[in-house]
Amino acid sequence: MSIFGEFRVPPRALALSETFDAEPTTVVEIDRLVASDMESLTPYFVVSGVSNAAFETAARADDSIDTLHRMQDAENLTTYRATWGDHVESLAQEYTSDGTSILKARGDANGWGLRIRFDSQARIGEFTRFLRDRGFSFDLVRLHKMTYAKTGSRFGLTPKQQDALVTAWQMGYFDLPREASMAAVAEELGITPQSLSDRLRRAHHTLIGDTLRAAMPIDRDGTSKTE
Repeated sequence: MSIFGEFRVPPRALALSETFDAEPTTVVEIDRLVASDMESLTPYFVVSGVSNAAFETAARADDSIDTLHRMQDAENLTTYRATWGDHVESLAQEYTSDGTSILKARGDANGWGLRIRFDSQARIGEFTRFLRDRGFSFDLVRLHKMTYAKTGSRFGLTPKQQDALVTAWQMGYFDLPREASMAAVAEELGITPQSLSDRLRRAHHTLIGDTLRAAMPIDRDGTSKTE
């Protein structure tokens, strides 16, 4: 069982609080922040709502960033690569004790929205206690559980197909708007994006076929056997 929580925390509870103060229209989005194996906070993030020049001036004066590099411009969006300050890395890693993963973050002048996966109810308590101990206010926006059958379920999925579907769902790949890219989900699974695409396609084929067969026996050519 996994439990998913969506929290709102103040800007200083993660990073770029000085940047948000200086440029309050700034919006920052980070996919797959840090997993429960205590890896480093991902250096890549996307910025919108502010000019590149204004953001870069503010960010380079922000204590939470050591270095900043512009990577790619797209329509109304710019991708950056940063070296985070030590206190940011420390915060991210302390948030993610065993059994807790931060899947996505969206920051603006009002704070950071965090989407987090917990392995148990106890992990939620540990996370909120850490916030309180640090003096960070927080709002719990939503909390929901996901349970799923183990390998060999009645849906006919292989273990790898089921793992791919569950991970993609947990990370928000199927959400609208999409909250995680194919590349991010593939990285989480330790496979290539092409392998993930093939795995998801086969899983979808299996699920659709199973659903249609449950509703009405159908031949491969799409003709109902009752016709």
